[in-house]
Amino acid sequence: MMEDLSLHVLDIAENSIAAGATLIIVTINESRKRNLLTLRVADNGRGMSRAELRRARDPFFTTKEKRTGLGLPLLAQTAEQCGGGLTITTRPGKGTRVEARFFYRHIDRPPLTNMRGTMMALVFGHPEIDFRYRHRRDGRIFAFASRRFIPARLAAGGLAPETIGRVRRHLGAGLRRIGTT
Repeated sequence: MMEDLSLHVLDIAENSIAAGATLIIVTINESRKRNLLTLRVADNGRGMSRAELRRARDPFFTTKEKRTGLGLPLLAQTAEQCGGGLTITTRPGKGTRVEARFFYRHIDRPPLTNMRGTMMALVFGHPEIDFRYRHRRDGRIFAFASRRFIPARLAAGGLAPETIGRVRRHLGAGLRRIGTT
């Protein structure tokens, strides 16, 4: 089990990038009233074949050069242990959507913790990708679009330090506004 759910988001998004995605949408919904936390990562990558989808939860299956693919199996196990589950929807040539659901107040649910750091790592590690992030917490919404800060035409030319600072401040202020960090 990963100690922080934001690391699962990072792992899934990195899988999306490896699958050729140019658009990745991260959606977090937290509802204490409904006792539900949902994480969703959707992309426009190559998608998975039926065989890949059948094996996606197998810890010994990966499409990468390493020998194990623990990200999705660990996320599925964590979600199930916390009263929820994992669904994967995919269309070859169109993309994939991974959604994990957890009982919000489940004693074993790892914290979400560092979505600002996760989004910073993704956005600045892959400025060529269009990242969209929407976080809803008890009815309050924060939305972020990387293209607002890093237009596609500037992504390959290196990023100015002030851009990094603007993104960091925007993510921090938006997450604080909805009551998370």
